[in-house]
Amino acid sequence: MTRLIFLISTLTQIVHIHVRSAKSATADCQCINYDSTYEKKYGIFMSPDWPKYYASNINCMLYTFTSSTDSIIEVVFDEFDLDRSSIDCIYGDYVKLYLHLKEPEVNERSMHNSVLCGKLSDIQQTHYSAGSALIFEFHTDWRSGNNTGFRGTFRFINKTLFEINGKLTPGTNCNYTFYSESTNENSGRFFSPQYPSAYPRGVDCAYRFVGNKNERVRLIFEQVKLQKSELSCLNNPDKIEVRDGDDAHSPVIGQLCNKNTLVDMVSTGPNLHVLFQSRGHFPGQGFKASFIFEDVSLYNLNSETPSMEPEKTSIEQRLTTPKEWKSGCNQEFDSDSSKNGTFTSPNYPKPYPDDTRCVFIFQGRGRERIQILFTDFDLYMPNEEIKDCEGPIDTVMVFITIKGHQERLNNYCGSTLPRQLMSNGPSMTVEFKSHQLQSSPTVKGFRSIYRFVTNFGITAGRQDSEQVCGFIFNSTEHTNGTFTSPNYPGIYPRATECHYFFHGRPSERIHLTFAYFDVEGVPPCTMETASDYVEFSNFRTVDRKIPRHCGPKKPKTIESDGDFFRVAFKSNDKFDGTGFEAFYQFRNYVDPITVRRTAGAESCHPLFLQLLSCAVFWMML
Repeated sequence: MTRLIFLISTLTQIVHIHVRSAKSATADCQCINYDSTYEKKYGIFMSPDWPKYYASNINCMLYTFTSSTDSIIEVVFDEFDLDRSSIDCIYGDYVKLYLHLKEPEVNERSMHNSVLCGKLSDIQQTHYSAGSALIFEFHTDWRSGNNTGFRGTFRFINKTLFEINGKLTPGTNCNYTFYSESTNENSGRFFSPQYPSAYPRGVDCAYRFVGNKNERVRLIFEQVKLQKSELSCLNNPDKIEVRDGDDAHSPVIGQLCNKNTLVDMVSTGPNLHVLFQSRGHFPGQGFKASFIFEDVSLYNLNSETPSMEPEKTSIEQRLTTPKEWKSGCNQEFDSDSSKNGTFTSPNYPKPYPDDTRCVFIFQGRGRERIQILFTDFDLYMPNEEIKDCEGPIDTVMVFITIKGHQERLNNYCGSTLPRQLMSNGPSMTVEFKSHQLQSSPTVKGFRSIYRFVTNFGITAGRQDSEQVCGFIFNSTEHTNGTFTSPNYPGIYPRATECHYFFHGRPSERIHLTFAYFDVEGVPPCTMETASDYVEFSNFRTVDRKIPRHCGPKKPKTIESDGDFFRVAFKSNDKFDGTGFEAFYQFRNYVDPITVRRTAGAESCHPLFLQLLSCAVFWMML
């Protein structure tokens, strides 16, 4: 009781607190209440005697947070140190969190959301209630240890910050429709159920966006935190699908799972359909996203586009800073205007001027990617020993968007022809710089071909509309052929996932032979080694008996176990490679056991077979 008095005396000046018995799992629970009485919006909480070692045999101490009906509660553990007796924290010392409560009370039937133990690095620090109540239970066992417990902060947050700017479909929990003419300034926000608290298990939500004829829908998924896994989005139990049309059967242009930040997607027409599915056992926080209906007739990359994320570098900034750069060579390429074309350095094939900066901006739609092929490249280089094309030299720089920010893909200089390039999303920027009094009167500059492609540069197989990058190979169409990584033989795009599905006849098996293999990574090709990888499976799910492959070493010839086989390619957002080229062949399968049985039977004397049949007949009698 003295520890409880110490805790109360510490916190009374911060927030209104009172102690009473609680409706809880046991009658022995002590309850410490924090509520928004007297308009207190924040405060601190701590374990008994913190930062001294906490006592053993704390059977049940409940920390109860109650806000007004128009608010939710945020709890942040700033310090955390509990003895860890088991991996899942269900024994020993732990904090058990109840986030989805209708009333500020728990009992033996109440479902908890998570259990915490160990060190600060072992836990998720921030937690949110789904409604106006949040409770966590602190428990210690009989063993004494040198652990200090926890200290944290809480605050009450207005619910209106997480209101969805759409119309809820009657009779559903999370199906919304967003109409262009009814939204405020044609933009708004939408969230996973109960965001920012964890979403419930087993939900299916649909978000339908309906624009006018001359509009497109742009989505920015500002934050995605689903069930953490190394599984691809194909097999992930919790995922988001973005479909380019007005229903759930439209082609898929985006899939999100695990964790993502600031992912930008644009529809090809006025409608878009987003599906959110949760089938995992350990739901994450979910997602928050913004949308805007863009008028195609007024769309101009040079004009100011409504910003939904202030941290993003705007195109206007890149075009106007620094002011001393000449701007007459800036160009914009929109896939609506042309699906392919060329762009060059100023005056090509004549020498380009000194002190010049040109920015070439490419904007696609849907699942389009920008593919760039340099056909001529000749820039002035004063010193052949310059590495990585850094310093005050004439360069071409290529930028892609990673997590909402422009990141440089590579620098190119001199006269070496760059490899073919591809964007990781529907936008890309190329920048050319020349420096004063350094250019040579003999250099030509560069010429390049651009294409907006939807097949990721993969020409084999039949594209699967149910995947962002998926291709089907059926033996009834072709019994053999080749397939490659995206953009092969150029650099494969970053943050890209492609699947190749092989379907044979029941009597066939699939044989794969790799002619070339360069996939950046270090075996065993996991997330810990930041590796890109190629994965093989006899199922649509993961086949754990076949290891992932990455690095420069080619996989050996691979044969399927049945008439179906899947190959997956996945790249991260950090490194690059040139990918792979492989041959596939559907071959008739002959069961070796059947062959041995048939051969054995044929070698028997006819009289022996007749006697064997008679023996079997008399045994049956």
